[in-house]
Amino acid sequence: MNPYQNLKVKEQNLNTEDDMQLKPIHDKVIVTDLQHGEQKTKSGLIILDDSTTDAGARGIKPRWARVHATGPQQKDVKVGDWILLEHGRWSLGQDLDIEGEDTLRIWLADHEAILAVSDELPES
Repeated sequence: MNPYQNLKVKEQNLNTEDDMQLKPIHDKVIVTDLQHGEQKTKSGLIILDDSTTDAGARGIKPRWARVHATGPQQKDVKVGDWILLEHGRWSLGQDLDIEGEDTLRIWLADHEAILAVSDELPES
């Protein structure tokens, strides 16, 4: 099953610019800024990236991500929220090239795996 089969890209012509909007259907959640990589705690401890270490030695953990878009039936989170997702409950990342902007990497999050919601990214 393709995790992106439910994503629809809608292109609209707004005056002189083309505006591409990504709008999920039903209660789907699209996220950006999935927290991977090296992290530093308030006390200065550095937590290495799982991709460069033996993750089994440290264990797996949930990740924070920012909500980029939600489907019309999604009532638990809104665009801009930070959500804590169970480990591995997101799709492979997809890069979107938007003209005049940086490449945007998005993931489709499993809405049933949302553990917590925050207005701001909580510090590690």
